[in-house]
Amino acid sequence: MPLRDYLCRVALQAALTLACALPFVLIAVWLSRTRRWSLLLSVASLVVLDVALVEIPRVDGFQHLHWSWQECLLSAAWPFLLIALVPGISLVSVGVTSRFRPGWLKPSVVALLLALAVPAVFFILGARKKLDAEGWAFLLIMPGLAEELVFRGVYQPLLNRVFGKPWRLAGAEFGWGLIITAILFAGSNGLVAVDPQLHARIVLHAAIAPFLMSLVSGWVRERTDSVWPSVFGHNLSNIVIPFASLFT
Repeated sequence: MPLRDYLCRVALQAALTLACALPFVLIAVWLSRTRRWSLLLSVASLVVLDVALVEIPRVDGFQHLHWSWQECLLSAAWPFLLIALVPGISLVSVGVTSRFRPGWLKPSVVALLLALAVPAVFFILGARKKLDAEGWAFLLIMPGLAEELVFRGVYQPLLNRVFGKPWRLAGAEFGWGLIITAILFAGSNGLVAVDPQLHARIVLHAAIAPFLMSLVSGWVRERTDSVWPSVFGHNLSNIVIPFASLFT
């Protein structure tokens, strides 16, 4: 891919994703009276960084693979670089910890069942997916690891620092950070589409499942103080349709 096309694709993808979240950011800023503009700009910069890494053309060793191993590995790696370089961001703040909040198991199981119900509904409505060995390995490992570290590990906690967590639901404190993160997640998982010809569009119906799944994952992240239950639930939800498709 020519450098010019790469930069244009990154700019379009990032700009549209941020534009989708902007109305909610403005509402959150107004209601919370926050003035932490530098931290908001930092989150926006990290969104651009993640898009830029995901859009890098595949190098040798990844080109023959059908699934996005390179993209997910890069997304999973940069939060740890952030931890190493930025004071105030740690493994604990990102949720890479085995110390869960007391009473985390039961609500996590309930949230997992809700997360599994979303793809189950789409299967009932006719969605089908067949996987090869690479597909099973990828879906069981990579999407949850990469995306939960980025969205629930980095974006959501940073946005919580901006807007606070004024709401409470079933033992989890949360705020606008959860909602804005869910919109950013939907933007990177179907809401925003940029084709190879650099034609950009918003696909609202493609954002329904990612947005709902993100709300559940975001709540689990706040309830458990760890990113690992969200990683597990994310990957497990990815294989509901392929697993059910084995029997059709």
